[in-house]
Amino acid sequence: MYPITLNIENRKCVIIGGGKIGYFKAGPLIEAGAEVTVVSPEICEGFQRLEKEGKVHILLREVEKYDYKDAFLIIVATDSTEVNELVYENASQNQLINVISNHELGNFHIPATLNRGMLSISVSTQGASPALAKKIRNNLGDMYDESYEEYLEFLFEARMIIKKGSFSKEEKSKLLRDSIEDIYKYSYKERYRFLARLLPVETE
Repeated sequence: MYPITLNIENRKCVIIGGGKIGYFKAGPLIEAGAEVTVVSPEICEGFQRLEKEGKVHILLREVEKYDYKDAFLIIVATDSTEVNELVYENASQNQLINVISNHELGNFHIPATLNRGMLSISVSTQGASPALAKKIRNNLGDMYDESYEEYLEFLFEARMIIKKGSFSKEEKSKLLRDSIEDIYKYSYKERYRFLARLLPVETE
């Protein structure tokens, strides 16, 4: 397996299966800006709510090949082994497909992910134990708490200023290293001072 982060904004993603498992997989896709279609004869309350909110498109019927033939990403989450295998067999080699019930099918796994604003930490056991991946993710949540959201915003702002500034290559590298010192994680005052150092001095 080769770990990557995908930009799926405005990409067609199809979830086959209208139960709670499919519903839980829909949330991250929606947050990432994907165009989510759900195909299933029945859907859970969560999907009903998402449809009312206009966040997903629902097809209340059995899945057909053309439902996912042009999808960028497919998640198969039905309780039918036959349906799951058929979708996998019909999918193109160029499509991303994950079969929840059988990690050996498909070509990608969905990691347990911790999000803190722009910080994302993903844990994967390559399908061996999703429960362990979730446990590790939860443990990391105690280490990387909500304070990292604002801290990452500071680091992003600092990086943009440094990249656009008239610093030498060596100076940029040093400033980027300096920006991740612990003092800036815990002190708003020190963050302000650091950003002020990066701005050019105005002369009259």
